[in-house]
Amino acid sequence: MKKKTLIVICLLVLSLLLASCGGGGNKKPSVEELKVYRELSWEGTELTVKLGENKTSGCNWSNEFGDDSIIDYSINRKFSLSDNAAMKGLSAGILSAGFEGKSAGTTTITFTTPVDWDGNAPGYTYVVTVEVAADGSIVNATGQDG
Repeated sequence: MKKKTLIVICLLVLSLLLASCGGGGNKKPSVEELKVYRELSWEGTELTVKLGENKTSGCNWSNEFGDDSIIDYSINRKFSLSDNAAMKGLSAGILSAGFEGKSAGTTTITFTTPVDWDGNAPGYTYVVTVEVAADGSIVNATGQDG
């Protein structure tokens, strides 16, 4: 009897652990969702822009500043390969680009790709409008596909 109870408890604990590893609310986007994936977040003086990117087709994001005295690059920039993209033979994932507020004002960061997701058509444009306070902290940021 004790052995059966112990096995049931172990199986219950194992199933709870496996369920918690599922990520639930922290779901990563699928490859199909990556082509339209856009996310903005900020804390203090740091703005992070996350964009879906397909290196296989050449759909890589670059950017230009409206005014780099208001906001400029920070050291935070990385590419995270999507697990499910690798299974499909693609080098696709999320570009996470960091920017640092410098001085008071409102400006834009214009992101562009040379080609679309599949590499067969003109690229994308995504414009982020950023409001920065005098101390460099990010007040607000909004993005719009162009």
